[in-house]
Formats: sequence, structure tokens, C-alpha cells
Amino acid sequence: PPHYVGRCARLSPAERRAREREGRRPVIRFRIPPDETVAFDDLVRGRVEIATSALGGDLVIVRSDGTPLYHFSVCVDDAAMAISHIIRGEDHLSNTPKHILLFQALGAPVPAFAHLPLILNPDRTKMSKRKSQTAVADYLAEGFLPEAIVNHLALLGWASGGTEELFSLDELARRFALERVHQAGAVFDRERLDWLNGQWIRRLEPEDLARRLLPFLEADLDRQVALGLEVDAPTEADLIALVPLVQERLPTLAAIGSLVDFLFIRELPVEPSLLIPKRWDRARTVAALHAARQTIAALGEVSYDPDALELALRGLAEGEGWKAGDLFMALRVAVTGRTATPPLFETLVALGYERTLTRLDAARGLLADV
Repeated sequence: PPHYVGRCARLSPAERRAREREGRRPVIRFRIPPDETVAFDDLVRGRVEIATSALGGDLVIVRSDGTPLYHFSVCVDDAAMAISHIIRGEDHLSNTPKHILLFQALGAPVPAFAHLPLILNPDRTKMSKRKSQTAVADYLAEGFLPEAIVNHLALLGWASGGTEELFSLDELARRFALERVHQAGAVFDRERLDWLNGQWIRRLEPEDLARRLLPFLEADLDRQVALGLEVDAPTEADLIALVPLVQERLPTLAAIGSLVDFLFIRELPVEPSLLIPKRWDRARTVAALHAARQTIAALGEVSYDPDALELALRGLAEGEGWKAGDLFMALRVAVTGRTATPPLFETLVALGYERTLTRLDAARGLLADV
């Protein structure tokens, strides 16, 4: 590593004045004692000893323009605030001997140091802003809960001492101990974060979840409007009613649009090819949608509930000799425009009796025009 050889360390007053007359403004260096060892007990890594000969020589602490540099500034700041513990990444381990010497020179108590393992990419390279997603705001924008992010970060390089994986901030504050921080780097596991986020979503009360979901659903519907579709504005009350359908299925808050936005789109675009199950042709699909529409209409609004719908539609499929899955897939696409949604019969109820019949009519018409 670069090492200052002390070229200007012992200039005489006359030599210094001569350089200043030439317009050469000096920096201020901190004298590093040669041939010594700086030792400290790191709260994570144990006893650490570093020779002063490895520190690069006398350290510049003030630039020639009079502005102080990092090492000097942080030590002055920490001393002024009476900082007792400095907890930082292991990439600062090599700076610690310099800081200890500066604290001693300032006549300030030397804080306790703890150097945490770095967070690594899956390929075990250092996670960085240039090649990794590191901004917490980006994860929040993707629909990750603050509770899940804190939980995940706390488990990177720290062992709880038990088998639990879900910890609130208060629980972490009570249980965290530097003695259980690992020395090895911790890999940032996106799949684990996804799982933790899902678990925290399941823990939320319906009203709280609905409040957090609303801006994400509004953003999704704004994108639908930009595509030329007309939508109805959702409310928290709408989402509270939908929580039983989606809470177990949400990996992130941002996924709410793909699960329920079809409920708020007035005229739903449907891809005709998706309406036809793999084992069926167009004619059978049209007939099945017609029969399903008659079956649902016969139930009436009073009996329009998930159990009654399932019983009636399974009976229809059995009576016609159809596989129930084929009929249900055609119905699902007809009323949602998608092949994957929350449970079909609960979805039909959420959509409502009249809108369900209207969408079945539209799907039949779509296939008739193909």
C-alpha cells in the first residue's frame, strides 16, 4: 500500500518559509509512531493487533486549503459527543488503529469498537450501490414492509440463539447482542426477504393492511388509465373487504394490483385465446359460458355466495361431463381477464352478481366474434 516516506516531516523553519514563498501551502499531518503495535479488543472479532508500519506513514488530517479530512473529523466528532461504542462494517477495521491514535492524542477516551461482517451478493462479492440494489427506499417502493426489511437486515450475520425468524423492532432491541454477531460475511438472500415480507403481511390487521395496500392499488390503476381503460377509484373499505381473499397470497404490497385490479376496471379487456381451455374448442367454451351464466342467474342475488356458486357450478360440470377445472378456468378468464386469481367463487362474489353476468355475456360475445 502507499506509504508516506516523511519527505517533509522534518523541514526546518527556513525550509518551510521558502516553500510558502513559492506558493506551496502545507497540509497538516498526524505523526504515526513507527515500529509500534496498536491493539484493541473488538466486540465481534476479539483481539486485533495491527503494526503502525502498516498504516501508511504520517496521516494527512487537514488539507492545504484548511479543511479537515475524514479520519480527523470523525474522531473529533465522536470525542465531542462522548461516543462510547463505534459499530461499523469490517471494511473500516484497518482505520481503527489510526482512530485509536487520534483519540489518544486528543486526550479523549477510546470507544469500544465492533466491526460487523459485510453484506454480500449471492456470488459473495461485496454489496455496493453500483452493482446492487441497496437503497431501502427502493425496497419500500416494491412493496416490502419496513418490519420485514428491519427483520431481514437484523438476521444478516446475527444469530438469535433460537429457532425464531420473525422479530419486531422491539423484540430485536431486547434480544440483540453483539456477542452473537458472526465474523463471516452475510449473503443478502432476496428469497428470504420475500418470505419474511409475506409472513409480516399475514400478521397485519385487515384495516392496517388495507391502508398500506391502497397507494399501491391506486398506482396500478393509474397505469391502467394510462393504457386507455376506465376505472373506479378504490377505497380503504373496498380493500378491507378484499383482505380475506388476498392476505395469504401477497408476497409484497405491490402485488395487490395483479390480484384485484380487475374488480375496479369498468370494461375488462380479455384475450380471446385465454378463454378457451386446452382441452376445449371455441364452440364448447361458448356453450359452457352460456350454461354457467344461466346457472348463476338462476341462483339470484339472495343465494349469491361462494358455497352456493361452487355447488351449482360443480353440478353443471358434472351434468355436462366436463372437467370442473376446464369450466372454472373459462369462467376465471371471462370475469378477471387472467388465468391466476384469488379463489374463483370468492372472486365472483367480490365482483358482484350483476357484473359477473355482464362479463360472462361480454366473454361469450368476444368468442362469437372470433
